[in-house]
Amino acid sequence: MPAMQRCNNAALFLLMMSFLLPACSADNDPRKVADAFCFRYFIKLNQNEALEISSGLAADKLRKEVELLKGGARDFQEGDREFHQHKPFIDYKMIQRTDQDADHAIFLYHLSIEPRQGVEKMEQEILVSTILENGRWKVNNYENYR
Repeated sequence: MPAMQRCNNAALFLLMMSFLLPACSADNDPRKVADAFCFRYFIKLNQNEALEISSGLAADKLRKEVELLKGGARDFQEGDREFHQHKPFIDYKMIQRTDQDADHAIFLYHLSIEPRQGVEKMEQEILVSTILENGRWKVNNYENYR
């Protein structure tokens, strides 16, 4: 095979892979996106990071929260002793998945919040709705279920 032909084949292969790999990547899965959202939002308590994988109503809610917190909340740095002394123990577990169609999936999570100061443990259920937009899964809404 002539060198020019090999070069064209390699370029075509790389071009095709650049389109296929993002669609197959592990983070382009509705469950993984919903899990990442829960981790960023509930465990890390970081609305800006959750916003990176959000759209629609979820993004609107997060932007509003960020705006409300401006100037009123400290920006806790990794390892900030005061933050970690007061931050409750938070855990979440996905308990149900509902695929509405090929572009929409809803996840129900059980959230446990255990404050460090003797207040009783709180339990919540959170709905996280995902949508496929432009080939990428995003969280498009989240809300307390009960």
